[in-house]
Amino acid sequence: MSTAGEPLTEGALMHNLNVKAVERTAAAAAGDPTAVVQQVAFDGAWQTTPGAPQFRTEIPLPSGKTVVFEADFPAPMGGTGSAPNPLAYCFWGGLACYAMSYAQEAARAGVELRALRARVEAQVDMSRALGVSERPPVERIDWQLEVDADASPDQLEAIKRLADEHCPGAFCIRNPIDLHTHLAVPAAA
Repeated sequence: MSTAGEPLTEGALMHNLNVKAVERTAAAAAGDPTAVVQQVAFDGAWQTTPGAPQFRTEIPLPSGKTVVFEADFPAPMGGTGSAPNPLAYCFWGGLACYAMSYAQEAARAGVELRALRARVEAQVDMSRALGVSERPPVERIDWQLEVDADASPDQLEAIKRLADEHCPGAFCIRNPIDLHTHLAVPAAA
């Protein structure tokens, strides 16, 4: 276990994060920002079997393995609620990214976390999805972190500011992203 300011040995973990790997990656990116650009692509399919989660995908991991994600609408939206709804994954992904960014920034600052818990809250208006209004589905998302560490409130707040600035999930939510949708229709036989 490291304390604030204590150097880590090669490959050492601070609260389950390899700080040396992060620092090497940051140095490579400082020299060539394209060195850390990652292509993300995966496919999903609508499931037509009654009672099955409605949408399924296998998301690839760096190891070559995959993780199955399934989504299902709640009953009022035409599903069975047998899996998380798609927005739950969106909220979870943002929250996970933010909490992980906080943990990474804490480790880079030499602050050992004993515990980090995160919570997301949002109110979802499904009227737009049903085509009965133009109201935004979500107007606000709240992320709350509960941090247990031997650090002052000022140090923890400084780490929060870094996470706010550096978290890719926070950036994606705060800034418009150019979305292109496409349709492929198989040729008739």
